[in-house]
Amino acid sequence: MTVVVPLAPPIMDVPISDSTERMENISLADAQILNLTMISDNLEDQTGRTESGEEVSIILSSDVLFETNSSELNSEAEEILEQVALEIDDSSATTVKIDGHADNTGSDATNVPLSEERAESVKEALADLLTRSGVDFEVAGHGSSDPIADNSTEEGRERNRRVSVTFEK
Repeated sequence: MTVVVPLAPPIMDVPISDSTERMENISLADAQILNLTMISDNLEDQTGRTESGEEVSIILSSDVLFETNSSELNSEAEEILEQVALEIDDSSATTVKIDGHADNTGSDATNVPLSEERAESVKEALADLLTRSGVDFEVAGHGSSDPIADNSTEEGRERNRRVSVTFEK
């Protein structure tokens, strides 16, 4: 059998058998079907996205959107946020979650408010860019409490400084 899925090469020659033999292994968990999640990164503008059957989460690098220790959007941010707004406009979402994150440099006393202010800045920009009404926003700042990369490297810290925008498709 050949298995074909979107965005991947075909998986050739998958064996299928009518055998009644079973492999028993007590340590295996019960089988479960998981939703496929697509993950992609754009190194040019340092954005990323995860996409499941129902939801899209767009990860925006704080280093691209803001100057160091600032929550004021820079000139590069507008073009990126216009693209995000278009996706939200095309979706069925009525709620958009915006989460600000930081690396582990500095203290939570600085990082939590800064990550929340950055998330709020992205919310305000998206609210102005959306062309349809009926979209509510949930904004939160998490400081360094939810890293997606290793904070012991500069590259990891850069990935952890981010704002994520999550909404239903």
